[in-house]
Amino acid sequence: MAACFVDSERGDDLTSKRRFTMKKLMMLLCLVPLAAMAVQSTDKKKHCDDKSRHYKMKHNKSGDVPFYLRDLELTDTQKAQIKGMMEKRHQDRKANKKVYWENKKAVLELTQAETLDEAELEKQVEASLAMKKTSAMERARFHHQLYHLLTEEQQQQLDARMAAFGKKHKH
Repeated sequence: MAACFVDSERGDDLTSKRRFTMKKLMMLLCLVPLAAMAVQSTDKKKHCDDKSRHYKMKHNKSGDVPFYLRDLELTDTQKAQIKGMMEKRHQDRKANKKVYWENKKAVLELTQAETLDEAELEKQVEASLAMKKTSAMERARFHHQLYHLLTEEQQQQLDARMAAFGKKHKH
């Protein structure tokens, strides 16, 4: 029976050759997905590589002019006022962040407790809704102040840009 696996001309064992070939094939098959994952396309740009408006929007710093006002020609006085408003808003939001996360943590602890304390949950949800209402009202006041800081011409330009944005994004 061993004679059928021996090559009569060379005298070597075919099963060991087949095993070796199978091992090489398996190694190659294992490496193909790794090679495919390792190759990165060089023609694709990363989302934040270019200096597009979206990039600026995502990485807005405190005290910076809001993205929707950047293309308007603002006076130095307007820029200074806007910068002051933005810094104040940033500080206010930073101060409120701690209370927000404490509330979120309290709700999480209630949901993970052995028994659900409905009264305490109701209290935490009410506090959360009150914070969201306050935040929305502060945001509306801020945008109202910003809008009325602009001249009539700047307001018209902003309205036109917002209308174009609404058409483009079907709002």
